[in-house]
Amino acid sequence: MKNKKLAVFDWNGTLLADTVICWKATQSSFAFYGLPPISLKKQRETFDFPIIRFYQRNGCDVDQILATKEQSWDIFQKDYEHLSAKARTRRGAKTLLDWLTKKDVTCIILSNYIDDKITPHLDRLNIRHYFSHVSANTRNGPSILDTMNKYERLSEFINTYNYHPDNTVIFGDSNEEPDIGRRLGVTSIGITNGCISEPRLRAAKPDHMISALPQAINVLKDQWKI
Repeated sequence: MKNKKLAVFDWNGTLLADTVICWKATQSSFAFYGLPPISLKKQRETFDFPIIRFYQRNGCDVDQILATKEQSWDIFQKDYEHLSAKARTRRGAKTLLDWLTKKDVTCIILSNYIDDKITPHLDRLNIRHYFSHVSANTRNGPSILDTMNKYERLSEFINTYNYHPDNTVIFGDSNEEPDIGRRLGVTSIGITNGCISEPRLRAAKPDHMISALPQAINVLKDQWKI
């Protein structure tokens, strides 16, 4: 279908309300490296992809990170899984997903996280049926620290399933999604109160900025004339 539409969602901080959880779990990894705790404000001011940049910005040596990333990942993941066991979706997520489904828009997840860690949350939150595809990392967790491949995976998906950039939108809470949007020629919608500060998100220049997911409905009604 020539006019078929695609909505691409980041997972952590965009659909899953886990920004504070990630910040809390990060403190254990920082302690492992002998770093002092940081505030949530500083986390949002320094967080970046690949995540190794985030650790660098907070005083960790790159060689040390690379040499011990398995241990650091295990420490982070242990705390994260405990804290995220009851994490909820972001406000209005189901409202937006219901609307997109009724408008026959295909929804997928595009994440830097690990695929088999996302699926249990989708089932627990009863939102798996909204998504036709989950594109996440299938390699071991520590690789997330120093690699990123969301652009390549989304480019391949769009080409494989013949989606036109004009009919594609990408949602995210970081500077990564606006960059992917520009490179692929697709519309980006940045959502605030996620992993980076609002000024940093604004500086990343998404095509649109929202503070709650249902706000995207009017954006897409106007853009897609639906």
